[in-house]
Amino acid sequence: MKLRPSAAWLLAVTILAAAIVLARPGASYSHQDRAEPLAAASTLHPAGTDALGRDRLTRVAAALLLSLVGATAAAAVTTLAAAGVGTLAAFAPASIGWPAMLLCDVFLALPWMFLLLMVRSALPLTTSPANSAAITFLVLAALGWPACARAVYRGALSLKRSAWMLHAHAAGLRGRQIVRYVLPNLIPLLLPQFLICVPTFVIAEANLGALGLGIGEPLPSWGGMLLELDNSAMLLQTRWVYFPVALLIAVLLLLEAVAVEA
Repeated sequence: MKLRPSAAWLLAVTILAAAIVLARPGASYSHQDRAEPLAAASTLHPAGTDALGRDRLTRVAAALLLSLVGATAAAAVTTLAAAGVGTLAAFAPASIGWPAMLLCDVFLALPWMFLLLMVRSALPLTTSPANSAAITFLVLAALGWPACARAVYRGALSLKRSAWMLHAHAAGLRGRQIVRYVLPNLIPLLLPQFLICVPTFVIAEANLGALGLGIGEPLPSWGGMLLELDNSAMLLQTRWVYFPVALLIAVLLLLEAVAVEA
């Protein structure tokens, strides 16, 4: 299994650059410079400011790190849940495995984004920014497991019918002993699923934020910055409003490249 060095390294350099931007003396994603709203690029504000006078470069860097950390954590939870459900359904009796897969199919039959919007809108919206971020990524993790679980189920079934599994049963291995050998063999399947979930959750968080259901202010989010594109007057005043969109597309392309090569 090989990761494309260029994509992985470019992604690592982008994350490092965002961390360096946030580590600058006096850097703050929430500080408002009321005297310079929608300012052009300058030494003080290399990517200009937004409508509230907040440094755009700092906010984009914070949004990048927040979305990647949150999406990675949500993808890890989703992958672990899918591994548990898929493996259980494959090795448990049919009375347990069949309902588990039926539940996956029901979730997969529903429009995922509509279900995500419905669940997120039903949860508290007037909460602290940190809690809104945690809730957003927890909802993504809770709703993202069915497709991965179905893939794990197929992989676990293949292992269940393999020759070495028959030898393991003949040797007297049962239950947890067999699972200990099954899970390591599922890693080549789980890693790509995990890598696919990360950009999916980044896009989902951006969509939720653009609809006002994502991360609350003053925490920066991709969705919140994408809302600036709705203001035609702002588009005429500064071209730096396109910077968050360009960086988001670049990060998604890098994530997809890493996932494809995994």
